[in-house]
Amino acid sequence: MRKVLSRVTSLHVLALVAILELVVNRVLVKMAAPGEATWWFTGLDYLGLFFFYFTGTLAALLIGTRVAAAFGQPGRIVDRIATVSLAIAGALAAIPLLVTAPDALSQVLEIAFGVAVIAHVVAATGRDRDLGVQFGLVLVAVPLLLHTASALGAEYLWPDRIFDGPSVDLARDGVVALCIAALATPYCFAPRPFARAVTKPGPVIFAMMVAAFGAVAARVAYPQVAEAAWRAVGIELNKVQADPKLALYLLAVATLAWTLGSCAIAATAPRRAIGTGLLFIVLGGYAFKWPAHFLLPLLGLSLIAEAARTVRDEELDAAPLSSETPPIADATWGSYLGAITAQLRTTIGDVQSLTTRGEGGLMSSVIVGTAKGAPLRVRIERIDGCVLALDVTVGAEIDELRGATLTMWAVPERALGANPPGPPAAPLFKTGDAALDERFKTRGNAQVFATLFDDGLRERAVAALDGWLAFWEKAGLRYRVYPGRGAPLDHPLPLSDLALGRPAGPERLVAVIELLVEVAARGGVAHEAIEPEELA
Repeated sequence: MRKVLSRVTSLHVLALVAILELVVNRVLVKMAAPGEATWWFTGLDYLGLFFFYFTGTLAALLIGTRVAAAFGQPGRIVDRIATVSLAIAGALAAIPLLVTAPDALSQVLEIAFGVAVIAHVVAATGRDRDLGVQFGLVLVAVPLLLHTASALGAEYLWPDRIFDGPSVDLARDGVVALCIAALATPYCFAPRPFARAVTKPGPVIFAMMVAAFGAVAARVAYPQVAEAAWRAVGIELNKVQADPKLALYLLAVATLAWTLGSCAIAATAPRRAIGTGLLFIVLGGYAFKWPAHFLLPLLGLSLIAEAARTVRDEELDAAPLSSETPPIADATWGSYLGAITAQLRTTIGDVQSLTTRGEGGLMSSVIVGTAKGAPLRVRIERIDGCVLALDVTVGAEIDELRGATLTMWAVPERALGANPPGPPAAPLFKTGDAALDERFKTRGNAQVFATLFDDGLRERAVAALDGWLAFWEKAGLRYRVYPGRGAPLDHPLPLSDLALGRPAGPERLVAVIELLVEVAARGGVAHEAIEPEELA
């Protein structure tokens, strides 16, 4: 019990209170109002009012803390704009919690809300952000912006046609957009890999229960269901007879329930944050009459936009130890490793190699020696014969979590997936070499980069390097690549040829190692050599 309570955060408390506010204040109080006041209804009304103010106040406080924290961190200009827009819209939405709001506040809030929605969609975009989340935020933003357009149009463009003009059409289009967004949530927001997420029974059972409850309730008490939908989330259904789109709505609700359930049990915190943000947007509803109707979606958008920065990399790091590379026979791998060692002895100097076996089919092949006065260590990890990663260190072997003087990340093609992150470095800069800037993201000290790479080495780096390369000034250089994960399958290791037993030379890998040794030497990396006995 203590372990569970230790994981509860203010976001979880807000989610619980917001659900209670929806059920008690929006649905039960409004639908159960008797002809004259009774003691139980008075108590229920006060309880709903408590949840109403608790939800709005806590949401406003959480937005305030997120804004304050964001200003203390480095970020892009679009991230700053999103933070400022969140602060303004959140402050305006919280005013009715404190004082009686003037009539003019309504339109100003609508404008601020629309700007904040757009700003968060833009802030979530980027080549290093999760593509599904980026597309999903656009779909979620459409119905919110349609509401803003309807509210502003009713005030300034068609004030005399509120009930039969474009506002009615925009409201109808907004509900359709909500359904489209809900139906797309599994493909945009569900945990990755998607094939593994859909096999988990919990979210499927939850979605089926929601769908079954909705279908039975609509069959038994349709007028009450239509009234509850209007009170709870502001979606107006035909109350006289079954709405023609009722089946679509039920499918959208069940699909959304599956996504929320999948995100709730996701292995990574950013994916769970995406689910929480999506839940807040849903709980905000589509009526936009009270502070929580604005504050909850604003907080939800902020959570999703922030999680888009890291969710892809964290899910890759949390993935089970496995590889999609083809298995290679031990005899073939031993011959290839021997060829690499022999080639390095002719170009670099004396090196030694060793392969060790660990638990779960994990094997490590290590080549160590000295190159231009600096220790050289090449490590290739395999599991069940499949290559997981290539790791090359020149100089001191430094923890990859330690901030580097310079880090270069290869930008992978979309088909190759995401490139796992390398050591942190700042700031992001352009080298001035068009080919290299298109191939790599470069962070850190620009002067150190100019020292390490002349024109010839830049060209070789563009042609030979994938994964990431990190350099710690005068201490060490480290290079890591995951074949088939953000990098080509057969570079620098000819894995396809090795798996099929075809002849495969060591030239590609040796060329990469020689390049890394030369770059490290230009950076002044030189220490005492590693003795062969240290292999053990």
